[in-house]
Amino acid sequence: MKNKYSIILFLCVTLLLTAHQVLAQKETEKKITIESVIEDEAGNPIAGAKVFCGNGYAKTDSEGKFTIAVEPDADLVVQVAGYEDVRVSVNSARNESKITLKAAAIFFEEDQKVALPFNRRSYRGDVVGAVSSVNIPEATRNDYNRVGLSSLRGKVVGLIGSSNIRGIGAGLTDAAASFGIVSGLSETYILVDGLPRSPEFLRSTEIESITVLKDANAAVLYGAAALDGVLLVTTKRGEAYKKRTDVNLNYGLDFSKENSFPKFLNSADYMTYYNIARRNDGMTDQWTEAQINNYRNGNKYRYPDVDYYSSDYIKSYKDWFDINTEFSGGNRNGTYYVNAGWYSEGTLLNFGSGKDERINNFNIRANVDMKINDWINTAIDGNFIFNSDKFALASYWGSAINTRPYEYAPLLPISLIDPNDPELLARKRDIDGLYLVGGSNSYQSTPFGSTYLSGTADQVYRNLSFNNRINFDFGQWVSGLSFHTNINFDFTTQYYEVNQNSYSTYEPTWAPNEDKITALKKYGNDASSGNLNVPGDFRALRRMVGFSATLNYDRTFDQVHRVTGALIGYATMYQLTGNLQGNKQAHLGMQLGYNYDHRYMIDFSAAAINSTKLAPGHRLGFSPTLGLAWVLSSEDFMSSAANIDYLKVRASAGNIKSDIPIGGYFYYDERITTNGTVYWNNSRSRAGVITSWTGNTDLTFVSRNDFNAGFEGLFFNKFLEVEANYFYSLYDNIVARSNSKYPNFYATTNNYLPYENLNANLYQGIEAGLTFRKNINDWAFTLRTNMVYTATKLKEVDEIYANDYQYRKGRPVGNYFGLEAIGFFQNEAEINDPKTPYQLFSALKPGDIRYKDQNGDNVINSNDQVYLGRSTAPFYGAAQLSVSYKNWTLFASGYGISGGHSVTESNYYWIDGTKKYSEVVLNSWTPETSATATYPRLSSSANSNNNQRSNFWMYSNDYF
Repeated sequence: MKNKYSIILFLCVTLLLTAHQVLAQKETEKKITIESVIEDEAGNPIAGAKVFCGNGYAKTDSEGKFTIAVEPDADLVVQVAGYEDVRVSVNSARNESKITLKAAAIFFEEDQKVALPFNRRSYRGDVVGAVSSVNIPEATRNDYNRVGLSSLRGKVVGLIGSSNIRGIGAGLTDAAASFGIVSGLSETYILVDGLPRSPEFLRSTEIESITVLKDANAAVLYGAAALDGVLLVTTKRGEAYKKRTDVNLNYGLDFSKENSFPKFLNSADYMTYYNIARRNDGMTDQWTEAQINNYRNGNKYRYPDVDYYSSDYIKSYKDWFDINTEFSGGNRNGTYYVNAGWYSEGTLLNFGSGKDERINNFNIRANVDMKINDWINTAIDGNFIFNSDKFALASYWGSAINTRPYEYAPLLPISLIDPNDPELLARKRDIDGLYLVGGSNSYQSTPFGSTYLSGTADQVYRNLSFNNRINFDFGQWVSGLSFHTNINFDFTTQYYEVNQNSYSTYEPTWAPNEDKITALKKYGNDASSGNLNVPGDFRALRRMVGFSATLNYDRTFDQVHRVTGALIGYATMYQLTGNLQGNKQAHLGMQLGYNYDHRYMIDFSAAAINSTKLAPGHRLGFSPTLGLAWVLSSEDFMSSAANIDYLKVRASAGNIKSDIPIGGYFYYDERITTNGTVYWNNSRSRAGVITSWTGNTDLTFVSRNDFNAGFEGLFFNKFLEVEANYFYSLYDNIVARSNSKYPNFYATTNNYLPYENLNANLYQGIEAGLTFRKNINDWAFTLRTNMVYTATKLKEVDEIYANDYQYRKGRPVGNYFGLEAIGFFQNEAEINDPKTPYQLFSALKPGDIRYKDQNGDNVINSNDQVYLGRSTAPFYGAAQLSVSYKNWTLFASGYGISGGHSVTESNYYWIDGTKKYSEVVLNSWTPETSATATYPRLSSSANSNNNQRSNFWMYSNDYF
């Protein structure tokens, strides 16, 4: 494998160096000076126009003039917002006194080009489907985000967070949890340069643009994987006659907020409240007041009081730095681009090996575009990522959550130990000559000892990606006809390098009347293997191979009739260590489009999908879509609407079939597995055989039936830009195992139930974005806002319940069902009242949670669970404000959600038995606090009555 990496990396570097030498050789030629003027078609000078040529760069002044030194055999490239780009040869520029730019139609400027599926590009004004695009260099100019997809947060209409599109599809997993629904890898499909890749280590500085394909018509060409929408990431490439060298260094400190860490009780308070828990259970106190006072005020080595989140162990910040370099350039024969970076991030731990924990990520992305001849060009891309995550071999954060503060002293001062103690004299290791590692019989290893002495591990991640595109332009034979191929190989390895030591911990015996350690009991041994191990359980190899071929037709007749068409073949194969089947996708796509004068547009896109997860005879699916668009502002009857600069309405409908949510393979076939042991003749035995599931050859694709209608426009002399859509997406034929169709003994074992297409989820809502722009002299103001509201519904659910209120059908996707809490029991009389429903979960005491009897049977059990809320917030909104004066800019950004809920079911809130106490217990129920308590009674034993999912443990997850 190393040889493969070395060969491919060597080839990439060689190609880059060769290309750089070829493309740069003319820079040594004698340069000439061009002086000219840039003006519009009316003869008015254009200020601020950018002029590029090789290493040269110029910008026009207020009179449209510029001066630039260039090579004789080169081209000038002129760019300015609102005008079409112009490329002029140096010879032409020398002979002409001016360069005239043509005003671009709205949404037909060069920077309004949108990346579409399979390396196609179109002006925004010609896009039919629900598509949004973000220019990442522009987006990160004021809002720096190192991680690529983070640049999208709050900036795209309909995008929730950085990758979820409209909130659709996300609930399949929630539904699976509730109803046994099979859920595979259904999620937004992310492609980098045309092929699926993880965006985990993708830098924003590598990205040119990201296009979000939201409706079925825009996404369907990617077949089954497009079920939940698509993100197309286009990385940067070199540009002819624009040589660039950029170096950026960022350094920062991430400060941890006080409320970001959990808050647990100290030893004395824990003991106080644990005594209360025992009293609530009718038991005597475990600790006396004198003992508690010792833990509150005494020697902390003798009476431990460990706060895992104190400044003794945790810093208030962690540092990071990011270095990134970019090189690009080229000429008419070829271009090149190189991006190299190093990101490093420290840790919050402040002791032992924890201080040295660090993440280091190195990346290099390089590409070359080369012209082979007049009708063939090719592109070669290489990307290498090396990530090293070094950390201490200690479960520090897990122990911080679960270990009570009084259990042991992390360190024992040597100065307090009898200097003649044999264990002290025989020690092989200590901490800085000052401490021994503390422990006990129950804690013979500790996170502190491990952080100091156990050694370190290094999680190593390596990824090598390679792309090759070949483009054939057949225009000299058939105008508008071209053929494109794209092939990629991605290799990823991930493993741990572990240098592990064993160490000793010591339990002290303290003198009765003074803080002196009179004896030590040793656990474990100090030893260092000196070996660097790579555990086999933590090694992974991932391989991705992808290929696409596109026959493309794009021609405009008589300057008004644009006809487009494409035939697409697409296949990917993803293989992970231990996954014998792999994840395969293969389909054919087709696109047909007609555009009349940029006014009337129609697009038919479809995919013929193949699945290996379905039975023979059911493996082919067809996904058709149709999109229509009409630019109303181009019509004569709109000419009197002076405040409408541009207005386009659109509608699309279609279907996407997918096998990805099905999850596993061979659900169509009966599966047999072993279970238990069968004995005979007193000496013979074999493993028992049982059915895992019954086959279902009628199993078919999950289907998304989609409708989208919306508009986009510019108003009031481009002061206001609006984009809005209504969407309706029905996910049908969701795969589940039936709870209602078979006898109960089938459902109890679940071994006979087949996988079937049973359920359906509905997502519908609106999305809208408003952008306000205003320039006043040297001031520029921009306000962008966007929102999406998604109403979800379980349209069809295979379920059977005893009561109508228990049915999930009609409820939101990702719903919470639970008991309705109506307060605390205040006394034994309430509990023993014959009218009080009997709660089945555990023995009741005053201070326990009381639940409502929903069905009137005088028993509280699972039949009394009702709808409590939804986990996925229906509303998402964002805003960005930019105020600029000359070269100074104030930028602010915010985003938030509303309408969702979460439940607090972790040990931080569900506290009983001997669990660690958090601050939530401070207002727990006691007879004295019965009127004001907000937390149920504490118990020193398991209390399943209080630890039931109910509205008592729910909270709003709204945030801004």
